[in-house]
Amino acid sequence: MNIAIIGTEKKPLPAVRGGAVETLVDLLVKENEQKSDIHLDLYSIEDAQAERQSHAFKNTTFHFVSAYDPFRRMRGFANRLCVKLHVRFCSHVFLNRTIHLLKKKHYDWIIVENRPLFIPKLRRNLSHRTRLALHLHNDTLSCDCFYARTVIARCDLVLSVSSYIEKRVKAAGAHADKVHVLYNRIDTRLFHPANDPRLQLRIRQQCGLPKKRQVVLYYGRLNQGKGVPNLIHAFFHAWHKNPALYLVLLGDYSSKKDQILIQHALGRLPGSSYLLLHAIPHEELPAYLLQADMIALPSLWNEAFGLTIAESMAAGKAVITTNVGAIPELIGSDSGIVLPTDQFMERRLTGALLHCAASPKLRMRLGANARRTALARFRAEGYLDELIEKLNHAGKGSHMPRV
Repeated sequence: MNIAIIGTEKKPLPAVRGGAVETLVDLLVKENEQKSDIHLDLYSIEDAQAERQSHAFKNTTFHFVSAYDPFRRMRGFANRLCVKLHVRFCSHVFLNRTIHLLKKKHYDWIIVENRPLFIPKLRRNLSHRTRLALHLHNDTLSCDCFYARTVIARCDLVLSVSSYIEKRVKAAGAHADKVHVLYNRIDTRLFHPANDPRLQLRIRQQCGLPKKRQVVLYYGRLNQGKGVPNLIHAFFHAWHKNPALYLVLLGDYSSKKDQILIQHALGRLPGSSYLLLHAIPHEELPAYLLQADMIALPSLWNEAFGLTIAESMAAGKAVITTNVGAIPELIGSDSGIVLPTDQFMERRLTGALLHCAASPKLRMRLGANARRTALARFRAEGYLDELIEKLNHAGKGSHMPRV
């Protein structure tokens, strides 16, 4: 099977600059190196470091496409304006140049990573026999989206990262046989909850974590939508009842407004009760997760997947989170504490922090169940096999787009 994957115009493949979508594609490429089941062509924006790293892969051909555009600002403004005015228009130099290359090739499938508006232009410019799959990582093709029906009609398959997104796409008009769930995967070996006292001590000393304190960790973007101010308020009340609690916030602010809001909330806490760390390289993340006694991720947004949830579960940690978006389906039963996002959320969050702090057995049980669930659902091994299975299943039917 010959498959082409089109990356985004933001970050390169391989994932030398990070990126959740790009890291997932890397998992597919690495697994294919072991199995050689398919030949992959990856279309990525130009990047010197990515190009050097691409030479290590034998079963994947990387096509590095220039995204240079002297009219980038003007083109971006036009794209944003069209979306605002509900005009179906998308102009990207990277996409135009990629289409030029695709016309010279034949693929069994072309997979577009998280760019719904690439689909109509690809359909117009490529053979009607070309099978197009959209790998959807965000909640964009919903009833609220004016171009959802057009995109759905012009692709042969939508791969959604959760059942929550699958339901949203179906509600927007997709037939049941056109949408399939393909859960995101992670390298669960990196997040193994090994108990290495020397590593624990080194990280604690490096971060300045005080001894004999129960660490509540949040990591991810520091903003209001992720529930960070709510967590700080809840922690303030929990800390007054249990001064052994210690809050660690790991991440960067999403905006100046979020920074002001979160720093104002932190101003109520004594400096000895919390630590604020900037984002770290992803490969160092597991070592930091091991420091946590519990991980609090009280998102207020309808998460399309929740990568931090999957990673925390793989690390074998008790997770305190909320019932929004795809999070409940990821957590499952007895693998974490899931709270409703109502007017009593902060009070319930305070109670959950105190309950976990007071019960090591509860933390151990939740963490062990979370690890088992993560190994069953999110391990990188089998990601490629499941992708091929979804493509083969969709390929049995007609590949003509429904217009």
